Amino acid sequence: MLKYASNVFHALKVAFANEVGAISQQLGIDGRQVMQLFCQDRELNISPRYLQPGFGFGGSCLPKDLRAIVHVAKELDLATPLLASVIGSNDAHIQRVVDAVIDTGKRRVALLGLSFKPGSDDLRESPFVRLAEALIGRGLIVGVSDPDVAIGNLVGRNRSYIQDRLPHLAEALVHEWDDLVRGADVVIVAKPPEGLERLAHFLRPDQFIIDLVGLNLPGDVFRPWVTHPSFGNPREESPEPRQLDEGGRPHPPARLARIGANEE
Repeated sequence: MLKYASNVFHALKVAFANEVGAISQQLGIDGRQVMQLFCQDRELNISPRYLQPGFGFGGSCLPKDLRAIVHVAKELDLATPLLASVIGSNDAHIQRVVDAVIDTGKRRVALLGLSFKPGSDDLRESPFVRLAEALIGRGLIVGVSDPDVAIGNLVGRNRSYIQDRLPHLAEALVHEWDDLVRGADVVIVAKPPEGLERLAHFLRPDQFIIDLVGLNLPGDVFRPWVTHPSFGNPREESPEPRQLDEGGRPHPPARLARIGANEE
């Protein structure tokens, strides 16, 4: 799987640079100069940042800027299928978690975290707002706790956005998450809660726990980047024992091995 992840990312980088270059060309800009400056950012652009599986992106910048550059490409009559597909990919990832909750058949949900990142009360296009909106739309009862969010402090577009998406947020939002977790059938950890060390003591074996952060929580926890026992392994209907090669390394799963054989 590491080989495929590496080569797919290399291909993704080539396609990304080429689409940026194509747009730059039509705008009278040197695309290589753009990418050279882009690569000088070693904190975010060329770094491990944003390269860990988790939940979807959101906030007031990423979706807006992505839509803007895709719109510019359309205005220039340029095909940029990679850039144009990113929003759809993000939507699909959020939907996977919605489906995981719906499939449990449980109705009372505790959502720990609502703004798009810790330390911010910005709710605009937060993936957790979209998650809550989708679950409420399916008839589930969703309670929310986020110490970064106070209804009275929301202003401007931030306030307008949440009033449009979650008009009854004031009724669902609680400051202390303890009672919220106690009364829930599903607990979704969207951001690390205050008093994180106490969370494990409130979780019950009958609750369905979803971890979108990557915390060290006890029991069977659903994470959208690793197989969960309640959902089985969708890639192998009848898992086979992992055999070792001559160097003592495990052979790849059967499906990946079949793909590799087809390439040769």
